[in-house]
Formats: sequence, C-alpha cells, structure tokens
Amino acid sequence: MLSKRKLKAIFVAAIAMTLLVGFSQVQPSGWLEDYHRLEHIGGVPLEQVWVNPEFDIRAYQTLYIAPVQVDQRALRNRGDSTREMAQRLVEAFRKSLNRTLQEAEIFRVVSTDPYFSTTKHGTLTLQMRVTQFSPGCPPVRALIGFGAGATKVQVEGKLIDNATGEVMAEFADLRMHPGGALIWGVKTAMDSEYLIGVDLKQLIDGIAKLFVFLREEGPIGNRY
Repeated sequence: MLSKRKLKAIFVAAIAMTLLVGFSQVQPSGWLEDYHRLEHIGGVPLEQVWVNPEFDIRAYQTLYIAPVQVDQRALRNRGDSTREMAQRLVEAFRKSLNRTLQEAEIFRVVSTDPYFSTTKHGTLTLQMRVTQFSPGCPPVRALIGFGAGATKVQVEGKLIDNATGEVMAEFADLRMHPGGALIWGVKTAMDSEYLIGVDLKQLIDGIAKLFVFLREEGPIGNRY
C-alpha cells in the first residue's frame, strides 16, 4: 500500500502533467524556415502560424497535399510497433485532410495525386512533417490519469507556391492527450493510437479553419 508521502508525490506529478498537457508549446525541430515569426491567429485553432503578408489564397485554384513525413528523430529509440503506428496515423491523417479540404471548397482541386506536384501556375503544395511522436505510457494513463502518461504528437507544415518555390505560410502545433480512464474509460485510455488519432483530427480542423480564414480575410498585409 502506498504511503501518504508517495500518494502526495503522485498527485503533484499528475497536476503538473495536467498543466503541461493543457498548455503545450511547440518544440522547434529546425524544419520550418523561422520559428520566431510564428504566432497565434485569433479564431484559428492552431498553436503557431505565420502567413506571408502578401499571400492571397484566392489566387490559387489547386492544392497538392504531399505525403506526410515522420522525422526519424521523433521515433528514436522507439520500437517497430510505434513506428508502424506512426505510419498508419500519418497515412490516415493525409487522407482525411484531403477529404476535409475538398468538402470545404476553398480550391477547385485538392489532391494527393503526385501529378499536381508538378503543376506550376495557381498551385500550392502543402508539406507536413511529424516532429514529435510518443505513445506515452498506457498503464500510467489508466491507473493515474490527470495527464500522466499522455500521448504526444507535433505536426509542422509549409504551404509552398509551386511556381516560385516561395513559402507562403508555416504552422506548428503540439498536442498532448491525457486520455484519463475516468473520462475515456480504461480501454480507450490504453489505446495510444486512438488518442493520437483524436488529436490529429483536431489538427485537421485547425488547418481547414486556417484556409477558411485566409480566404475570408484576404492578404494579411491589407489590414494594416
């Protein structure tokens, strides 16, 4: 049986992890061009975003979504099962994002077909990379909860003009899912792939709302 001191230590650690999950911050990987210019855009549920002030998304008709890369540093010291999980998740993430952006009708064409990576005028390419990935600790989530043993996934993205190669926007978002058994149930708390999938779905919503914001607001530079 745990002593009162040990129980207190576990409780304090749990509270600390809850705060960490609630206020996660992007951990720069070096992949984006400039992390210092990233900031939050009101109404867009992505942690950090930068948009070229002159960028007008309405001038583009086609969006190509490139295969999502997984930074091997994010999988360092991870087993085969975690690597396979990451691959399944990024493939599902790309397909779901493609479908969501098609339904949003921001562009005439949204595709994962490599053909559109070669088209120039009026085409954007969305490149994304997973730079943090952890299944956390399922038993700890199930037994302690409150953020202890949380999963982690960080996605960084670049929006590139195919004709010029210029980066028109960048974003980064780190998600940590507490998956506590009291809320999600023991079975779900133990399922790291499901919990990370939930966070990736929220990221899809954030990316779609960023594009909607850019369509409705026009070039950010015009507002100043």
